[in-house]
Amino acid sequence: MIRLITLLIIGLSFFASYAQDSKSTSRENLDYEADKIAKEATTNILNYIGLPPDFKVVQLDIPNVIAYTKHRDRYIGYNPKFIQRLRIQSETDWSAYSVLAHEIGHHLAGHTEKSGRSNPGNELVADHFSGFILQRMGATLAEAESALLSLEEIGGISDTIHHPPIHSRITSLAEGWMQAASLNLNCTVLEKVETPEAPTSDRYLHKCTFNGDENVYYINQNDQVIWFNERGRPIEIGKKLPSETTNFAWNIRYGRSIYGVDAKGVIWSTTNYSSSFKVGVIDEFTYDPKEGEAKSKPSK
Repeated sequence: MIRLITLLIIGLSFFASYAQDSKSTSRENLDYEADKIAKEATTNILNYIGLPPDFKVVQLDIPNVIAYTKHRDRYIGYNPKFIQRLRIQSETDWSAYSVLAHEIGHHLAGHTEKSGRSNPGNELVADHFSGFILQRMGATLAEAESALLSLEEIGGISDTIHHPPIHSRITSLAEGWMQAASLNLNCTVLEKVETPEAPTSDRYLHKCTFNGDENVYYINQNDQVIWFNERGRPIEIGKKLPSETTNFAWNIRYGRSIYGVDAKGVIWSTTNYSSSFKVGVIDEFTYDPKEGEAKSKPSK
């Protein structure tokens, strides 16, 4: 009996040790695979634009992926679990390429040289670059969009004042992909791709600016909040809505968030604890292409 008990203890100890080693190996494989694809993808992306691989790619304890500078060196930090979840959800390595290209776009556009948080316009510029470079590398439009389409499923970046709604980001990425495709000598691929529908309007009634954001946004006669990309194409990022309370003259819906605009044109964000803080300003702004000029004055 004592011998049997001893054998059982040894067996259980061996099993526990094996399980721990297996868990450790799994974790190492996770980090290894993510490290491999993150560095390969970054180098390959830079090769396609003719730049040396001078970015430092590092693992960080962060929710997803980030571009930043430190001591004049350019870094791309990433969470290996996030990269792996993204690849599994999207079922393609192009999703990892997409998010890394997005961060490289921030570096190349100079966004990381300035302090402060990102903003919707800068995020859409980086998405445009991601779509552009992935098309040049051979990704289909669906493959280029795979990361953005998978973000909500894996708990990625949510719509905030700093990140535009997913549909706006997909539109900007598709614009970049289409721009790259149009540069090919054989453009038959364009016939098979649906061009994102752009907002149409001849009149822009309001101009919006947000704290810490150098971009300017406009509200047209169809109550769409618009950002113009570098090609002058309008991308809808929000909607003007009637206010349901007497506190605000009207509201702006931006992704999942609702911002109030008071009678003086100040844009407010309200927290769950009913406190509010100023996030931007609305100007009265009227542009009519028939008149060929814009008229603007602060809201009263």
